[in-house]
Amino acid sequence: MKFLLFLILLSIGFVFLGTYCESQRYPYEIGMHWDYSIRCENGFIYRYDRYGTILILNTDGTPLKCGEKTH
Repeated sequence: MKFLLFLILLSIGFVFLGTYCESQRYPYEIGMHWDYSIRCENGFIYRYDRYGTILILNTDGTPLKCGEKTH
């Protein structure tokens, strides 16, 4: 019983550690994230998740290009 409780607490700890590490990352960094991925295709950055694909835009409405930060 103690071992099962230890495994449950360890699992919860790993989930909290994973969400904390994910929150410290730049949200448009290319690669896999917790529940979505960011890809660079045709010179622009796209966000892929289970609902579809979204072109990432800057605050002025222009598409975000690969290697740039949002402005």
